[in-house]
Amino acid sequence: MGKRKTAKKVMKKEQQKVMSKFDCPFCNHMGSIKVTINKKAKFGQCKCSVCNVQYATTITALSEPIDVFCEWIDECEKANKDGPPASSAPRPSRRRRDAGSDEEEEEEEEEDED
Repeated sequence: MGKRKTAKKVMKKEQQKVMSKFDCPFCNHMGSIKVTINKKAKFGQCKCSVCNVQYATTITALSEPIDVFCEWIDECEKANKDGPPASSAPRPSRRRRDAGSDEEEEEEEEEDED
C-alpha cells in the first residue's frame, strides 16, 4: 500500500511596508519627516518634527507616503534648478588675454590668405 498524500503548507508572502518617516532635506535629521495622508480629503502632508518645515499636496486614491515625500523632493529640486535670486547670480569672469597671442593669430591669418 502507498502513503497518503499530505497537503502542501501554504506560504504567505510578506508584504513590504512602505516607509512613512524620512530624512529632512533641510535640517538633515534622520527620520524627522512624518507623512500624513487623508484619503477622504485627498490631502497629503510632510512635516519635519525638528525644523517645522512642511509641505502639502493633493493626492490620488493610490498615493502612498513615499509618493508625497518624493513629490516634495522634486519640488525642492525644481526650485533649486530655476536658479538663485538675481542678487547672488554669478558674475562674469574678468580674465586678461595676452596681447601677444592676438597679434600672432592675426599674423598667421594674413599669411594663410597670401
